[in-house]
Amino acid sequence: MNEITTILNNFLVNTKASAALILNGKGKLITSLNLDYGDSIAAMSAAILSMSEKFLIDLEKGSLKQLYLKSSEGVIIGNKISGSNFVIVFSKEGSNLGLLMHSTEELSTELSKNSLLK
Repeated sequence: MNEITTILNNFLVNTKASAALILNGKGKLITSLNLDYGDSIAAMSAAILSMSEKFLIDLEKGSLKQLYLKSSEGVIIGNKISGSNFVIVFSKEGSNLGLLMHSTEELSTELSKNSLLK
């Protein structure tokens, strides 16, 4: 788990994202950084991800790879790691969105190599 936390922490430092978490498809929190209510956020994220996945399947548009939400205070990006595991990244307004989305995808690829997240 330390390796996963280190990878996630390095990502936050390099991208200046404010927080991140990793969850499984059932909404169970695997790990989080800089979040007060990681368990609750993981459960809510799982519901959003599940509904989004079903939406894409019903429309025959493939499987969910990345989800982007924009709020008045920043952005939230969810990216599939492998299986049903997802990483969710939070960033404040003014972040370079394209770079953050690309970096989140690279983070997912790196995390997918970890045996705990396969």
